[in-house]
Amino acid sequence: MGQIKIIASVITREEQLEIARLLIKAGYTVSIKKGKVVDGKGVTYINYGVEDGKEAL
Repeated sequence: MGQIKIIASVITREEQLEIARLLIKAGYTVSIKKGKVVDGKGVTYINYGVEDGKEAL
């Protein structure tokens, strides 16, 4: 499983969703989670992985 860490909205919510869409098209499972605030900046994580028995492109 992999993870993309986004600090302080460096990319917009729409851009985050586009990354998730592309990962899904490539065969990954995807979840987007909000993390704890670090130094006053919010953190978002895009988690991705391959389901058991399947291969990503």
